[in-house]
Amino acid sequence: MKNNLWKISASTFLLYGGLAILVYFSLFLKEIGLNNAQIGLIVSLFSWTALLSRPFGGRISDAFNPRTLLLLGAGLFSLSLFGLAMVGKNIPLIAVLRIGSGLGFAWYALGSLLQSVEGERLENFTGNVSTLAVFYLLPYFFYPYVGIKVAKKFGFSWMFALAGLSALASLPLILSLRNPERRRKNRGKIKISSGVFFLGLMNFLMGWSVNIAFPFIPLIEKVRPGVETGFFFTMVSATAVLIRAFLGRKFPFWGRPSAFVPGFAGFASGFILSYFARSTLQFLAVGLLIGIGVGTVYPNITSITLKIAQEEHRGLTMGFVSSMGDLGFCTGPVIFGYISYKMGLVNSFLLWGFLLSIAFSILYALLHRRVRCGKISS
Repeated sequence: MKNNLWKISASTFLLYGGLAILVYFSLFLKEIGLNNAQIGLIVSLFSWTALLSRPFGGRISDAFNPRTLLLLGAGLFSLSLFGLAMVGKNIPLIAVLRIGSGLGFAWYALGSLLQSVEGERLENFTGNVSTLAVFYLLPYFFYPYVGIKVAKKFGFSWMFALAGLSALASLPLILSLRNPERRRKNRGKIKISSGVFFLGLMNFLMGWSVNIAFPFIPLIEKVRPGVETGFFFTMVSATAVLIRAFLGRKFPFWGRPSAFVPGFAGFASGFILSYFARSTLQFLAVGLLIGIGVGTVYPNITSITLKIAQEEHRGLTMGFVSSMGDLGFCTGPVIFGYISYKMGLVNSFLLWGFLLSIAFSILYALLHRRVRCGKISS
């Protein structure tokens, strides 16, 4: 099964390369004249679509196999990116294509996760998820940097075309995957336990955090012209890869609620520091803090979820938890876009850091109580 894992990891690298370039989608929208509130609304369409589509994608995976979900997702995601390369400044069509890319990516992301553990023993789940999680992040080392250079020299259409080509290149690898024979089980009623629900809420806060950091931090270049944010993504990626590929394997802390603490502390501190940062070097420190959050939170959520989910309903359970993250992705840009429209961009980062700290503290206290009661493993 290792051959399958490396194929899905390589495919993920190529498709996430297209996604990494999309961090500059907000700059494209700003370039065609939209304000921050409008940008937040259109950016969020990606996640609203993912929110509604992931449980259905989980059903497809449970009924057929993860490879079917991967092919549907990668094909639609690629087509949407090529559409953005050709659409120009047509706002309604841009919105439709944003919805299409959200559907394609949501199905691919869920399919890649389920494919990584398909046919594997339970004790291999954490290692496989950690390996795949590294390939989620590796594209951010250079894809955003290359993408914005292409946009500045040739225009945003060529940037979107580059993203589409990278995503399209994942299809041959997906087609070469082998699906192991499944053990047929009696498909009883799915049960969403309190543990799964709490993990969904953690994923909601994760979505809040990432979908503010990635689309809105690049806009700081518009209000602080001396700052270059391209290397911010490199630092985020480097930090998260170090945690996932090395520290997370040498000191296996996945599967413990306490692993959420440094992650969300990193997110909140990164937003607060964004308010004070005035140079590119200082934004590298912001990237380091955000990278700690990206590197720890999602693998921990995924590892716990896959272990406590019913095997015959693994796709739908993971779809539910993923959808809660999408809800955070959806609501975060809309709320933050409106706040930044009223208060100013950098002031909003300060407020958001404190809001995230309060929300996480409340949720972690509730989660810790469940651990003490023995309802979630510590």
